Amino acid sequence: MDKIEKRTLILLIIASAFNGFVIGTFNIQDVLAKKALQSLDWQITILVMLWPLSNLFSIWWGKALEHSRTLSKFFLITGFVGRLCLLLMLWVHNYYQYLIIMIVVFSFNALISPAQNSIYKNNLSPRNRGKIFGYAASILTLVAVIFSFFFGKLLDLNESLFRPILAFVGIAGFISSLLMAIIKVRSKKYIEQPLKFRELFLTPIRRTLQIFKKNKDFAIFQRNYFIYGIGFMIVLPAIPKYLVEILQMDYTQTFFAKGVISQLGILFLAPLAGKIHDKKNPANFSSKAFLLLGFYPLILFISNFFIETNYVNFIVYFSYLVFGIAMSAIMISWNISSIYFARKDDVSMYQSVHVSLTGLRALIVPFLGYLLLTIFNVQVVFLISVSMFWLASILNYRLYLKMCKKEFVYPGQLKRAVRLIRRIFPFG
Repeated sequence: MDKIEKRTLILLIIASAFNGFVIGTFNIQDVLAKKALQSLDWQITILVMLWPLSNLFSIWWGKALEHSRTLSKFFLITGFVGRLCLLLMLWVHNYYQYLIIMIVVFSFNALISPAQNSIYKNNLSPRNRGKIFGYAASILTLVAVIFSFFFGKLLDLNESLFRPILAFVGIAGFISSLLMAIIKVRSKKYIEQPLKFRELFLTPIRRTLQIFKKNKDFAIFQRNYFIYGIGFMIVLPAIPKYLVEILQMDYTQTFFAKGVISQLGILFLAPLAGKIHDKKNPANFSSKAFLLLGFYPLILFISNFFIETNYVNFIVYFSYLVFGIAMSAIMISWNISSIYFARKDDVSMYQSVHVSLTGLRALIVPFLGYLLLTIFNVQVVFLISVSMFWLASILNYRLYLKMCKKEFVYPGQLKRAVRLIRRIFPFG
């Protein structure tokens, strides 16, 4: 690595450590609202929608990034407004106050991914990109795991401690954004023409359609990710109900499952997943990850048959372990696959399109999950989630084969067979 890469690596690692407190909070914010604020199922549905729904703003953030030479001001805005607002948690006493603050936090969080992708594309070489992202993700996850474990322990002792703890998270998130703002991006591509305010609303939508028309493979990849997202989101309203009401887990047990075990795969496997991603086609890589993730809701479904036994919690813990292993790959794919498809274009807009589609499905899917939960039960929701994950896996593998044919790249066994034939018949 050159000096810029080394400096970027150090700042990314430290920023990720502080951001771990924020992500640790994101992982358990639904359970916190369910237990500490006695939120109803429909209120939890709205809350779990916020993170993905806020991503809908990403295409507008991405368009603004396309017209900006630097990223620092965007990270500073996120830090001051989108992180320090958590200090207001000191005065929160009901669900609606909690909801308003989390809306602000998640809205500005949609800026982080496209801005961060510009850093990874411009400051890091392709051979180091996925690996470095993996190391940063592991550091982030280590902090999130430790924080979630002690957070749960403290709340079992005194439930009202969530207020000062979340205020501390806001300060940690601000420091993370400040460190990201310090990173100088080299040779960032940008549109010199100033972005007019009246163009800010319609232009990103037209730009999104242009990208899909120009890059058909990216459009198919996003369709498949959309299907995966249905599987991921449809189960979100069912999880707090299943863990808190049906299994009657306490803070320590739920935070241990959602905040600790679910993160172990990312903690230990993210660097390896990043290294593999650097060498693989993203469609093939994510296809295998979706296939594995399908076992997470399947195991939760199976755990329902062991509710009356002493083993049910351990089955739930195992489902979250599988979730973590699969997400170690999906997290890499979700965050940096756009770089592969963007090629020479500005990756900020590609990633913002990818992130915004997460928000689009959040308009529909969590409510669909709540509706299914009301009409049927959690088991039905779990099985639908499995089917969506595996459908996305099959479609992404088909995309991979199509891309191999287009680029004349042979997958797996076929590649070795072609090499053998060329040795026997050395021509053409």
